[in-house]
Amino acid sequence: MRKRKSDLNFYLQLVILFFLLIFLHSCGNSKLKSIPNDAIIVCGDSKVLIVEFPEQGDTIPHIAWSWDAQIANDLPFEYRTRKFNSIDDCKSINNGEQLMISSSSGAIAIVNIEDNKVTFIADVPNAHSVEIIPGNKIIAAASTAPEGNQLMLFDINQPSKLLDTDSLYSAHGLVWDNRRNILFALGYDVLREYKINYENKLIVNDEWKIPGISGHDLSISQDGNNLFITEHTGAWIFNIENHSFSKIEQFPDAENIKSINQNKNHLYVYTVAEESWWTYQVKFFNPSGYLSFPNLRVYKARFYNVN
Repeated sequence: MRKRKSDLNFYLQLVILFFLLIFLHSCGNSKLKSIPNDAIIVCGDSKVLIVEFPEQGDTIPHIAWSWDAQIANDLPFEYRTRKFNSIDDCKSINNGEQLMISSSSGAIAIVNIEDNKVTFIADVPNAHSVEIIPGNKIIAAASTAPEGNQLMLFDINQPSKLLDTDSLYSAHGLVWDNRRNILFALGYDVLREYKINYENKLIVNDEWKIPGISGHDLSISQDGNNLFITEHTGAWIFNIENHSFSKIEQFPDAENIKSINQNKNHLYVYTVAEESWWTYQVKFFNPSGYLSFPNLRVYKARFYNVN
């Protein structure tokens, strides 16, 4: 009898601790309504973090905001427990008031910064990137999977409505170019340029072979003149006007760079897989530095920049 009472007390303490963690999680995010400029968005496992821009030489991240799919009670059970277990991209939208999230476990989402509420979810096989499109649309890159290897265009107001698809083997990266009103998409060995017409159809405008295989990350420079691309052997700059690839001067190139982008001061943030697909560090270049995340299998990191 005494043992049973002790067990009940133990489980009661666990329940109290669980709800306390949820409470502290929500309190920690309550003051943030949008992402601070030059903050760093970090994602991996079931989590997305917003990290303050570090002081010089600081290696310990100061977390300003966090979202964990596993304790997001407004997510349906399957999404909370399975479909967001491997978050692999995280991008800001709406002036930093929301985040787009993709997960290779099979889904994409939009999450509010102010209240952590999920405002959009959709199924995407092996999702590896996501991008907002004018006209209240969102597009996802579905990588290698039985129903993947394609781009998937959705209406944000109707998540179950798939507007269009286009085949792209090992689709991994997406960038919407506001200046040119075009979409760039990165696949296994090609970079494509798309137009989206008035009927919400994806139209291939152009295509270029990338200097390698297993294209991975895609981001745009602050001035809008270049794309940053990673493939199996390293990172590249793609000049949008003359369609040429070149190396990043003095950049510490490596295999399996999972993400790369740059802020307005030309500081790079990037991630390199250390074990399988993940890392425990977010790295910087120009100047060099790093932040440690010993309890998170980090996949990508991105600067938030006010355009």
